[in-house]
Amino acid sequence: MSEKFTDDTAVQTVPELLAHALAMETEAAERYGELADQMETHRRAAVAAIFRRLENAEKKHLVSLAQMCKGVALPHYAPWDFKWRSNEGPETIDIGRVHYHLSVREAVLLALEHERKATQFYADIADTAQAADVIELARQFADEEREHIGWLEACLEKCGANDSKAGEDPDPPLSQE
Repeated sequence: MSEKFTDDTAVQTVPELLAHALAMETEAAERYGELADQMETHRRAAVAAIFRRLENAEKKHLVSLAQMCKGVALPHYAPWDFKWRSNEGPETIDIGRVHYHLSVREAVLLALEHERKATQFYADIADTAQAADVIELARQFADEEREHIGWLEACLEKCGANDSKAGEDPDPPLSQE
């Protein structure tokens, strides 16, 4: 679902775009890392591996972004002032949608949904920006997110019947009644 920017919400400068990208990639890397840690704790190694790979990809984006940001005065945004339409960045999986029985397929679908949202966020910036440098950089960022989508779609194609099943819990929670 794409919500195009209006003139008052559009990202129009490279510093604005970099500030948004930096916040989004930082938040995504942290969340993917948290999810990988949780899945490892619950012995969901295959799911953890997906989230860990995405965490590392986001960290690589952060290294590249840090280089781009050198010498650039970035605007400061309060968390509620970012131009995305939810409480968290488009690439950040809502922690409430993750459970310890998450299957590989469910993990891939969640990540795919958010990588598509990130791609759309950057594509919308490219569509509404007026400055050529903003348009070019937003398209570059969208292309980087499309690489993640390609990898996740390949993972989805490889998912077998066992990858669609939630893991068995060797120590399920007990009723406290």
